[in-house]
Amino acid sequence: MSTLNVSVEVSARHIHLSQEDIERLFGKGYELKVKKEIAGGFVAEERVTLVGPKRAIDRVAILGPARKETQIELAATDARLIGVNAPIRMSGDLAGTPGIKIVSADGTEIEVDHGCIIAQRHVHLSEDDAAKFGVEQNQIVELSIDTGCKRALVFGDVIVRIGGEDSVVHLDTDEGNSACVGSDCVGTCIARSL
Repeated sequence: MSTLNVSVEVSARHIHLSQEDIERLFGKGYELKVKKEIAGGFVAEERVTLVGPKRAIDRVAILGPARKETQIELAATDARLIGVNAPIRMSGDLAGTPGIKIVSADGTEIEVDHGCIIAQRHVHLSEDDAAKFGVEQNQIVELSIDTGCKRALVFGDVIVRIGGEDSVVHLDTDEGNSACVGSDCVGTCIARSL
């Protein structure tokens, strides 16, 4: 068994838009405005409303830059709230996923026929950390979190993604809340011997 301590971040519901859908929502040639830089991109100033069969969620963050396909990432609670049967998937694996209505602040509406997912929990590892940890791309590991709030948890089915400069685990809000994850949280990834 090998272990590696990594930062844990909670990723709230958000949407990645294709350039085509950005222009459908905001106008021909429109470019998202950067509100805040984040690893691999930015949070845009613009927000949208997601409208499902049951209800809507307002002020959903858009993450840029534009993607090849529009992808909506929800927590399981969000999906149930709005009435979308979103599957658990890795980012970009959108075949056979449900669609949704997206509404801009000025009331422009578009419908996408697929793209809603609950993101599979995953850990981004730098190449150095992956080598130290002794794991490979797409390997499944565990994540142990104990923030001292009497809700220590071990999450299974954490997918390894190798590349980039920082090593960080991304959980959705349901997962983060279940373990009392706050700022500056550190967890321990565990790779069990086969």
